[in-house]
Amino acid sequence: MRILHLFANYKWTGPADPAIRSAARLRTLGLNVRFAQGSFMHSGGEHRVAEELLRCRLPVVTGLELRKHFHVPSLLRDIRRLRQLIARDQYDVLHCHQGADHLLATMACRRLKRAPVIVRSLYESSAPRRGWRERTSFRRTQAVLAPTIEAQEGVRRRFAIAEDRVLLQEPVTEPRVLDGANARAKFGLEDGQFAVGITARIQPHRRFELLWSVVDYVRQREPTVRFVLLGRGNEQDTNELVHQPIQAAGIAAHVLLPGYQKGAAYDEALRGLDAFMFLVPGSDGTCRAVCDAMAFGLPVVSTMRGILPELLAERRRGEVPGFAVEESVEAIGDALVRLLRDDDLREATGRAALRRTQIDMNPRAAAERTADLYAQLLAGGA
Repeated sequence: MRILHLFANYKWTGPADPAIRSAARLRTLGLNVRFAQGSFMHSGGEHRVAEELLRCRLPVVTGLELRKHFHVPSLLRDIRRLRQLIARDQYDVLHCHQGADHLLATMACRRLKRAPVIVRSLYESSAPRRGWRERTSFRRTQAVLAPTIEAQEGVRRRFAIAEDRVLLQEPVTEPRVLDGANARAKFGLEDGQFAVGITARIQPHRRFELLWSVVDYVRQREPTVRFVLLGRGNEQDTNELVHQPIQAAGIAAHVLLPGYQKGAAYDEALRGLDAFMFLVPGSDGTCRAVCDAMAFGLPVVSTMRGILPELLAERRRGEVPGFAVEESVEAIGDALVRLLRDDDLREATGRAALRRTQIDMNPRAAAERTADLYAQLLAGGA
């Protein structure tokens, strides 16, 4: 079985991490997986996808442009090149992760005598819109992996795909070392201070005005709380959305701004927290930041946007990994205050979050399900 994963973007956008990790995990099962590394990049850009593919030691296939946005000349070049790659390397499966590479795969496979099966992974909480490109792509697709029940049912209904060909594949997160170093001292956190983390790129649509109102609401009820913002933005957005409103609200003493953290530094930051909050999904519809926090046993408070209610839903009696609440200062603030004041509740919610990631978001189990799906498709059983 020869499998090629396609990802039409060079930027480290939301789905990039789960797409690369899924391919890497499949290789650990012994599957012959390669990842198409797109050549297109804007002038001055940074090919983060290429860097991560190298770090993960994934074998790459070059020669495709793989633009994110629709560009007819580029698409036609990629169709010809992908057909050549299919003929040369005899791929059995094309696994697509973005709309653009999904369209490319389906058009390249048209009229081939020996066409690979096409699988599409989705990363949004709802089904894609029903435009002509989507209709073209899903009509020629053998299976779809959807991250939520809403997306699963939406794809079945919107594109008339058989029920057994649209499978629920929840977001996954890697197991974490829970007892390692933490960043509390580095952040200046003192004994007895509660730390609530939020990971978000500093952008206008991420509702920073709501965040600062929540900070003010919670600190009036729990003065020992500190909110730790793990994120970055351009200079203008950082001034307008972070520094200026914090000073105006008089909450600077309750906000820590360590900035963007990655790798071991991010792990240390999460280990130093008591709780996690999340307001608005960004480019990653699966809300990887929330999954990562849960993998460190952190109780989560979120809004009810997108996939968040499903991530924090009670799957086993008495195991609640967090609280998805109304998008208001009072609802979010009260949920946080309740967690901070009740040690038993905070610990139980954190344990439930960790257990949810270990069972439902287990990456090896997800890879095994995907490998089984490939085998069924090639055997004609799905």
